[in-house]
Amino acid sequence: MTEITIPVADLQIGYYIKLPMSWKSHPFLLNAFCIKDSNQLAQLRSLGLTELTVIPEKSKIAIIPSQSELPIEPETPEPPPEISASKQQQQQLKRTLRHAEKSYAESAMQLKDAFAQLGAKPDASLATIGTLVRNLAGQLLQDEGPYGLQSVRVSPQSDPLIVHSLNVAILSMLMAKELGWSRLEIEDAGTAALLHDVGELRVPHQILYKRTELTKAELSYMHMHPQYGFDLLTTIHACTPKIRNAVLQHHEWLDGSGYPKKLTAEKLSSLSRLLAVTDFVDELLHPRNCQLAINPNQVLFRLYKKSGKQLDASLTQLLIKLMGIYPPGSFIKLSDESVGQVISSHPIHPRQPVILPYVRGQRPETAELIDLQIDERQITCAIDAHDLTNTQKSFFSLEHHFCFYFYSYSVITAC
Repeated sequence: MTEITIPVADLQIGYYIKLPMSWKSHPFLLNAFCIKDSNQLAQLRSLGLTELTVIPEKSKIAIIPSQSELPIEPETPEPPPEISASKQQQQQLKRTLRHAEKSYAESAMQLKDAFAQLGAKPDASLATIGTLVRNLAGQLLQDEGPYGLQSVRVSPQSDPLIVHSLNVAILSMLMAKELGWSRLEIEDAGTAALLHDVGELRVPHQILYKRTELTKAELSYMHMHPQYGFDLLTTIHACTPKIRNAVLQHHEWLDGSGYPKKLTAEKLSSLSRLLAVTDFVDELLHPRNCQLAINPNQVLFRLYKKSGKQLDASLTQLLIKLMGIYPPGSFIKLSDESVGQVISSHPIHPRQPVILPYVRGQRPETAELIDLQIDERQITCAIDAHDLTNTQKSFFSLEHHFCFYFYSYSVITAC
């Protein structure tokens, strides 16, 4: 069937035209139709196109030869624009995920090296931490658009102290950005978060990773790690007093029920309050005893219960907003009964995250991600990880930790 291209200005009622765009991008019911009246003709000319494809055989009137160009030879049909756009976004979603996993792994390696040198080479250690924080801040501030949290799989053999410290830093820096803090304040939040548990290096491993309940003496030892961290940083003349105090106070709660000094709200800095919130959340997600870990969506309920009593209300509300109703790592069921895992939270639309769906017979790397911002399906409920089938557990690699990295949503939507 012959197709010709003519200027939009030469269109007439009765021409059968094809629109080179998704049906979502124009006001018509179909992408190909016969122009029936002057209203449709005016709408076509308002789309901003310079020319359109016309099919003479389907048109109700003859195409005026002087207004047409040479016939278009049949070519291999190209995929519809909506498929092309979908494929492009799918590539960007997976590229964002790979970038997050790579950046997280590199950051964890730098932090591990820094902690290994902290005692013998404190200057080199602190220089590495400073570079790491500046790099994280640079990635977080390179785009003005909204940022969300991206799920990152981490090996179960990873050092728990490194993973926890990096998670708290990512959450803290993202919150600091949302609070409108300056770049220096965001970097301070990152430095304090990376070092907040450095005092645990002085706590015996048999206490840190004990599988059973700690004795009273062991608990007292454990509760001294903020003081140990403060003393260590003071001894090596590391960081500012603001950061050292935040390390000392990150387990202090507003009502005085925290430790090690049982300080109350009026004595706690904004940075200390911030660390208290982010540390609490990640300890629930990645406790030293992994058997006590709870699902990400249950964390929000625990956080909400302490809001305004032990933890700063405005900060807890902000973190709940950033993590989304279904935080990254949560398992959910969609309206078509399919099961999936939340890969990233949406910074503006918390009920519409990006999902990795379980697909029988596929690997996670080949399954197409679902962005609920553009997909008609909806989340119907959260699922406990223990309720997954063995096949689903294997697909989602439950032996791995699901940690966080930040990403710019505007980068995805721009593609």
